[in-house]
Amino acid sequence: MDSYRFGSPQTVLLTAALGVSVLVGCRNTGRQSPVLSPAAAPLYSDASPASTVPPPLLLGTDAQTVSPLPESAQAFRPITPETVSTPNTIFPSVPAPKAETASVEPILQKKIDDLSNKIVELEKKLANKEEELKRSLLPTPIPDAPKPISTTAASPPPKTPPVLPAISVAGVSSAIDGEKVRIQIPDSVLFQPGTMRLTPEGEDALRSIASEIRTRYPQGFLDFEGHTDNLQTDPTNATQKHDVASLKSMVVVQYFVQNLQWKPETISTSGFGSSRPLAENGTPEGRAKNNRIEIVVRP
Repeated sequence: MDSYRFGSPQTVLLTAALGVSVLVGCRNTGRQSPVLSPAAAPLYSDASPASTVPPPLLLGTDAQTVSPLPESAQAFRPITPETVSTPNTIFPSVPAPKAETASVEPILQKKIDDLSNKIVELEKKLANKEEELKRSLLPTPIPDAPKPISTTAASPPPKTPPVLPAISVAGVSSAIDGEKVRIQIPDSVLFQPGTMRLTPEGEDALRSIASEIRTRYPQGFLDFEGHTDNLQTDPTNATQKHDVASLKSMVVVQYFVQNLQWKPETISTSGFGSSRPLAENGTPEGRAKNNRIEIVVRP
């Protein structure tokens, strides 16, 4: 009775597998009976006489067509290692921070400090530019007017008035004419009567005058002027008086240059004739004063 109730162990296992297959087959109503594939037949070739019982259906497949079951039936498909997702696939792990992150922080901090220093420098430059602009907009002060130059300091020192030479010759006189000195020598002292030859007394008078001029005015310039009266010995010669006056002054100049070694570049001559009389020509005394030689000394 026990053997009938339970049977052999193989029979028990087959019966349990068959029950599971039937349970799954009931879920898919209307399907055909399962057909084993030729590849599955050898699995039961050596089985006992009870092997005629069809093999159990595989979970997740149709027992008749051996095709994948629909998603509703896939829930009963046995879980295999291939279908289990690893934790890394479902929840990808976040890589741990590398050691380089710690080394980047000082570099970033240095860049921030550099930028801060540059900003400070730019602010200083901007402040300087603003100060320069304010100064340029200020009104320019008007410079003080130049002080007038003192006329006392700019004016040349006062000139020393000329000094009359001390000439002790009879008939010779001297006078101050502005900044010049005039020395007057009558013809009666210099020339022989009716001629233009110097007398010994005339030569002595010229030497005395030249010595006094050299002492008083060593850098002076001399101008020899010839003068005559108005008597005309030749009415046809209009320039007779001027010619005579010029000749007389040339005689005196020649003596200064040849006998007294005077520098010619400091001497000039001119003849005025009867244009500058000192007295009336109506008397012999007046005419004697008008016939003369004047030495003008210009200090």
